[in-house]
Amino acid sequence: MIAAVRGPLIAKMPTAALVQVGGITLRLHISVSCFETLPAVGREVHLPTYLHVREDALQLFGFTDEAERSLFENLISVSGIGPRLATGILSGATAGRVREGIEAGDAEFLTTLPGVGKKLAQRLLVELREKFAPGSLTKVPISSGTPGALQIGTGGDATSALVSLGFTRLQAQSAVQEALQELGSQATVEAVIRRALRQGAK
Repeated sequence: MIAAVRGPLIAKMPTAALVQVGGITLRLHISVSCFETLPAVGREVHLPTYLHVREDALQLFGFTDEAERSLFENLISVSGIGPRLATGILSGATAGRVREGIEAGDAEFLTTLPGVGKKLAQRLLVELREKFAPGSLTKVPISSGTPGALQIGTGGDATSALVSLGFTRLQAQSAVQEALQELGSQATVEAVIRRALRQGAK
């Protein structure tokens, strides 16, 4: 298993990061929460990773820290949750907030996360709540002023990110337009994505 990668950040998108390791550039699938904490392109990053092995593909996922990776691994252990949905859940809120919701038995909050309905929220509580000891939560920081954070112009970056998280292109475009109307044209990519994910979960 590839436990972590370290190297210059070659490029970053709301759902992916390119990191150079030696002479190889790796593409890592990431959550919006992870994207928010990435430094400017060209600076060195160190990201814990999870390698998902399928018959037809190898997918490498990157995380802000061990807390986010641990929650991701717990999420995909739940029946009905695969890596893509787990990444979507972590894009709807930070790992710390998701874990707080599970610890508190807050099914209503969980249903605001992308892809999580009432049945899945209950399953998360049943299967994960006992695993999380109160007081052991490690917070995942959010940086609202990340150096080099992308600004929304046409909404293309946010639309592409939502499509990769399971929206159809028409749904993504509509959600981005609504988010921009509410947040304004200067909203960051991650702010628009979070607003769109919350709207899509209703």
